[in-house]
Amino acid sequence: MKAILSASIVLLCFSSTVIGGEHMTIATEIVQKAKSECASFEGGTFNTTEQTITLHDFTGDARPEEIVDASQFSCSTSASMWGGSGGTFLWVLVDGKTHEFLAHKWRVVDVDGQKVLLLAVHFSECSDTPGPCYRALVWSDGFRTIR
Repeated sequence: MKAILSASIVLLCFSSTVIGGEHMTIATEIVQKAKSECASFEGGTFNTTEQTITLHDFTGDARPEEIVDASQFSCSTSASMWGGSGGTFLWVLVDGKTHEFLAHKWRVVDVDGQKVLLLAVHFSECSDTPGPCYRALVWSDGFRTIR
């Protein structure tokens, strides 16, 4: 599993030179911080998957933004270091800024050419009654949603 993390970091560094974006540096820092947090917690071993960082064009400028998904992290000494009943951390990097969300699951959907970030969130964001709850976010000089 260490090989997967190393390969991911190498891929991130390589992608930084290809895309030339500041975002890759931020994404790499998020993953490295998570790895450090895991190691600091009772000497844990950190692992990640190939789906940890994905690319999506939210702004429509043909330069993809990145999503760092903490649900793809694992630490041998902690079951819930990056999330809990409210969801797991999700960082979306746009124009050098980090937008942080909690989500149980997420997906990017295309609605008439507009990328929409769909988050399955804790039911308390919708009502006091347990049940499914979703947030839809679109980019327009910042993420916009209806609550």
